[in-house]
Amino acid sequence: MAKSDELQQKKLKRFLERRHPEYKDTLTHWEFLESCYEGGRAWFSKNIFRYIKEGDVEFTDRVSRAYRFNHTREVVDLVDKHLFKQAVARSEDAPASVKKFWEKATLNKLGIKDFMRRVSSKSSILGRVWIVVDNTHSNGVVSVAEARQTDSRTYAYVVTPKHVLDMSYDKQGGLNWILIHEQVREDEDPLESSGDMVNRYRLWTQNEWTLFTARSDGRKVVVEQDGPYEHGLGVVPVFPADNVISDELYVAPALIDDIAYLDRAVSNYLSNLDAIIQDQTFSQLAMPAQGIAPGEDGHDKLIDMGTKRIFTYDGEGGAAPFFLSPDVKQAQLILSVVNKIIGEIYHTVGLAGERTKDDNSQGIDNSSGVAKAYDFERVNSLLAAKADSLEVIENKLAWMVAKWNGEEKQLEGRRAVSYPDDFDVRGLHDEFEIAARLALIESPDSVRRRQMETVIDKLFPQLKKELRDKMIAELKNWPPEIDLLGDPQGSNPIKAEGKNSLANRLVKS
Repeated sequence: MAKSDELQQKKLKRFLERRHPEYKDTLTHWEFLESCYEGGRAWFSKNIFRYIKEGDVEFTDRVSRAYRFNHTREVVDLVDKHLFKQAVARSEDAPASVKKFWEKATLNKLGIKDFMRRVSSKSSILGRVWIVVDNTHSNGVVSVAEARQTDSRTYAYVVTPKHVLDMSYDKQGGLNWILIHEQVREDEDPLESSGDMVNRYRLWTQNEWTLFTARSDGRKVVVEQDGPYEHGLGVVPVFPADNVISDELYVAPALIDDIAYLDRAVSNYLSNLDAIIQDQTFSQLAMPAQGIAPGEDGHDKLIDMGTKRIFTYDGEGGAAPFFLSPDVKQAQLILSVVNKIIGEIYHTVGLAGERTKDDNSQGIDNSSGVAKAYDFERVNSLLAAKADSLEVIENKLAWMVAKWNGEEKQLEGRRAVSYPDDFDVRGLHDEFEIAARLALIESPDSVRRRQMETVIDKLFPQLKKELRDKMIAELKNWPPEIDLLGDPQGSNPIKAEGKNSLANRLVKS
């Protein structure tokens, strides 16, 4: 290898090994949050802690028996369940490329709804994830006509923060470049491919992208460079997706930042409770040492009587053998602490009504629907903040897709996507019931018009803007005047002037 090639290799390796200053400080936390959500048996070996005076055998057995209800996953999934229960309005006037993207948003052709659910879940877990928008056309930006001829399409994928190694921002706050770590498997050829995992590093700049592949020849690692290739967007096609709107440059607070640690504490307390139950069920034998002389048959038989071990003591005073077991008050203390922590987990995000107040094992609370409705109001602000963040993310995603296809000017000053601002528990049927009651009590027309706007939004969540504006304009002449004489020309309109007035007119007629 020439000297210039060696210098280039050192330069590339130094660049690929460089990390953002906040990366190392946060990496362990990210991995812990991910592991708490994913769960699995491997989680216990790293997160169940040994208590004082516990031997290796006891600790190993206790970890193998450990169990866990995944409260971390439950909280994230509950928030997503309530969040996506409301309809998301996507404009029918969006550019054609964006509409096409909404149908097949990922490389595996998942729709935009499934993709945004993934974005929401990942951002709740890690606080900030990154979204990369790419095009299947290898030569960068293409026109709409070229896209149709080559069958190219734009797609997006999520990158977790532990794979975003380094980045740089310009003076306006936009990305200069970003370095992303990828892992792929060499499996293209079923016979010739090694099947090994290969580390790749993709560098995105404002106008180019380059792929670096690190390969080992057994003695040293060689970095292969592929590119740069031009995409010509003028911006880096990567942007952050935060759990809640944030102006931080590298990290953002996650939904489960504190919940994951509370969840781990619950698992450890339950594991300790399991050890108490084991010792309570299979008590330990204690007997005078004089009765078990080593080397005798009786000694071996007595050992078989104990499930774990035998404690001995001086029995010269004539004390009889007995069984030792833990104090049951210890188990009661652990149960009360566990229930308290579980309550705090769901109370943190305003979802305390989803769990029972006394015992989590009983499942969903059986309180009345009205009580649950009032409890759910507490989580409304959390869902609204989360929805605002997802709205910003998806509108930026739509703009980036349009940018790839040369249609970004169609989105200037407009929003392609609108998430709900309020997550009340009233459904469409409730709105009709309210409308009927407002008519019954002859509420002011302005009140009924405002309520009817809510009905329109819930009945037609994806209505075109022009059509919605037309409907809202027609509400100015609503509710209609009442013609008690039945004149088809409406020549004798009698407008309702109050409950008593209308009743008197009906009596006279």
